[in-house]
Amino acid sequence: MAYSTINTTKWGNCTQCPSTNVACVKVKKDLVCTQCNDRNKALVQIKKQKDRNALRSDLAHVRKLAVEVDGVKAPKEYGELDRWFKERQKEMTGKFMNCGGKTEAHTKLYKCSIGHILPKAYFKSVATHSENWLELCFYGNSCHTNYDNKMIDLIDLNCFDTVIQKFTKIYPHIAKDELRRVPPILIEYLKTEI
Repeated sequence: MAYSTINTTKWGNCTQCPSTNVACVKVKKDLVCTQCNDRNKALVQIKKQKDRNALRSDLAHVRKLAVEVDGVKAPKEYGELDRWFKERQKEMTGKFMNCGGKTEAHTKLYKCSIGHILPKAYFKSVATHSENWLELCFYGNSCHTNYDNKMIDLIDLNCFDTVIQKFTKIYPHIAKDELRRVPPILIEYLKTEI
């Protein structure tokens, strides 16, 4: 296999700094020394990152606004859900309800340890109900992730009694069109509780 020995750099005077007779790269019609060329590339990358961060910030701001489009009101604003998470953080004990480990209760990642009993995507009417949550690990045994992905069943949770108690308080507030999604095991226990 043959390798090219053609030199891609030229020797000359940099047009961006006072360096003379140095290895340069041709950028458009100018000769730019390798140090200036590297600095220019870094500045382009920094600008791209700032643009991405600004876009993320704008999108986060837009998410918080309740917008009405063509007479149809947008779903509940995300600010309500954020307030709900902050209220739940105050109630967190720092101990997982399922496996007994330590939670992220007093860190910025506290939301990872708050799992909804009834998923907020399917049960919008009770997504921010004060009883619709469990304190589950996210990083240790991944109880939160496993519960959300149906790898841990409701009945397999060590805190199933707490789930039943909370569900009996949540049930009257569930919208009629969402009742069909309630897990049958919870309905069975609800009948025995009443």
